[in-house]
Amino acid sequence: MNRIQDKSFDTISKRSLHGLRFVYSDFVPTELNSVSEQNQKRLHETMELLVEKLYENPALLNLPENKDEAYQTWEVNNMKPELDIVYQTIFKSLFMFYKFLYMSALHGKIDSGCLSVGNAELKANKAAFKPLYKTLLNEIGIEISSDKSGVSICTNEGVLQSLKLLAEKVPVNINKWTPFVLSNFACCSFMDDFSYLIQRTDSDNNLDGLLFTLQNEAIDKGYKQSIKCDMTATYIGFTISFKNGIGGFQIGYNPRKYKPFQFGTANGIGEKAMLEDFDNLDEDLKEHFINICRPCSSCRNCVKGGKNEMFTTRVSYNGKEYALCPCFPNHSWDTMDRRLIDLLFKYHDAQNIYGVDWKK
Repeated sequence: MNRIQDKSFDTISKRSLHGLRFVYSDFVPTELNSVSEQNQKRLHETMELLVEKLYENPALLNLPENKDEAYQTWEVNNMKPELDIVYQTIFKSLFMFYKFLYMSALHGKIDSGCLSVGNAELKANKAAFKPLYKTLLNEIGIEISSDKSGVSICTNEGVLQSLKLLAEKVPVNINKWTPFVLSNFACCSFMDDFSYLIQRTDSDNNLDGLLFTLQNEAIDKGYKQSIKCDMTATYIGFTISFKNGIGGFQIGYNPRKYKPFQFGTANGIGEKAMLEDFDNLDEDLKEHFINICRPCSSCRNCVKGGKNEMFTTRVSYNGKEYALCPCFPNHSWDTMDRRLIDLLFKYHDAQNIYGVDWKK
């Protein structure tokens, strides 16, 4: 699969589907199971082919044909409501298709080369078969039929056994908002392992191994690594995190953006306290705050109708006076370099000093 980051796409649907192509897993079989590694690999290749077929022809899932358009880095979804609707349509269609396949595999029974699941079972899990799924699945050698009682999915029995195994391996009940992690199923990740995303992100951004340097240094300093891939009705993407107490590094991918990769820090906890102690900060951190905090515009959003005092902090730096707003700082960049990594390590250390009382 070609995962080189395209600069442009024919349609919004292809831009969105490229996100699914990018996160699709490397093959790592689960061990000590009755389903052979060969059959697991065969399913992995089949599910990858499914993603490629969709990318080549989004009409197979009746995805919108709108010409390519995305968001600038600084734009949020509600700034372009009509575009937001297009993206939501695409992600919901993908989510509902994979949810149908997941629920069918999880609750269905295999017999004589077919996996059968009742409509009542699908309905109870808020999933449903749609006729257009038949054409899509036929493209990858899977036959599907339905009647009033349920749905039958027919293909190689080893592939069906692997599909059921994959569904059973999907993490569930992560929190009250996540009854199941559909990305694991769509990406055919038997082992819930998305570590390959570090290498792909490094390569696509021409970082020459810098992300591996960050990973090694962060772990040596006691940071905890987390790689999370998401597939919801409104989003497909991932987050790579290296957390150190209060804050940490955060690297993400959002297919809605013209520049989908973002590199930065997880939060701004402790920043107001740092600004109030500006004169005692490291020189690099002083420059950092001058760069990430915008000047106060007197919008008075921070005072909440008079309930709070203004958050603006006045500081002096290199002979100039600044009135800095700590409410809307920049915490992400389109790329990363060695200097930014060193600076953010200092910043995270400062968070653990200045942000210790944030929950009190």
